[in-house]
Amino acid sequence: MDIATLEALGINKEDLVERIIDQAVNSLLSSTGFNPDTEEETRYESRFKKEIEARVQKSVDAKIAALAEVHVLPRVGEMIENANMVKTNQYGEAKTPPMTFKEYIAHRAEVYMSEDTDMNGKSKEEGDYNWRSYGPRLTVLMRKYIKDTLEAHAKAAVTDVNKVIADNITKAAKDAIAAVAANIKVAVTA
Repeated sequence: MDIATLEALGINKEDLVERIIDQAVNSLLSSTGFNPDTEEETRYESRFKKEIEARVQKSVDAKIAALAEVHVLPRVGEMIENANMVKTNQYGEAKTPPMTFKEYIAHRAEVYMSEDTDMNGKSKEEGDYNWRSYGPRLTVLMRKYIKDTLEAHAKAAVTDVNKVIADNITKAAKDAIAAVAANIKVAVTA
């Protein structure tokens, strides 16, 4: 077939080029195969199409991340730093003066560390029915840390001393047995 025959059939040169390109793209992006379960011919995405989609997705993600890093993240940081943190009652009326986020975090840390706690470092709200104050959380936690550290070191020291004592007792017993064995004379009489 030549171009004149195709034009006589109503297919012009531009349509033919477009159909050839469409068919080539279709062949690159999908494949045809036989499904043994249904005994039918089926179409599926080609590896080439999947790889192209993955590259496009990776490129889009990289561009979005770059734009977010330049435009969004600095703005979010500013918003967090400049946010007014105000404690309100159930009607939305301010109960405390406005604070920046940094001031709020520092204030919360101070309140947390100075809050009265029981001997385990739990506040009255966290504790059980027979809760008793042992002082501010920082003091209680420091006492607990020091106590636990000293106990651990004392146990390790006692274990080391016990090992040395046991070794010395074992050595003394062996020496005593050896001395007794050296002094024993065995005599056989007939």
